[in-house]
Amino acid sequence: MRYNQLNHASTADRAVAGIFVAGVTFVLGYTIVRTALGPVQQSTSVDTTTDAEIVIPHEATLWADFAKSY
Repeated sequence: MRYNQLNHASTADRAVAGIFVAGVTFVLGYTIVRTALGPVQQSTSVDTTTDAEIVIPHEATLWADFAKSY
């Protein structure tokens, strides 16, 4: 009995396999990243009813004493 065996893959077969592997890799990577970056459940309650005033000074104010100290 003689069996037809293919010992080597053609270029088209390798291209299809490469595209398949790239697609699977993309889907898995995308899913993992979306899961990791998903919304985080906070274990402690945060009071959001109070307004916090955040003041960011100008950078000239931040560096004003630098020239005087050196």
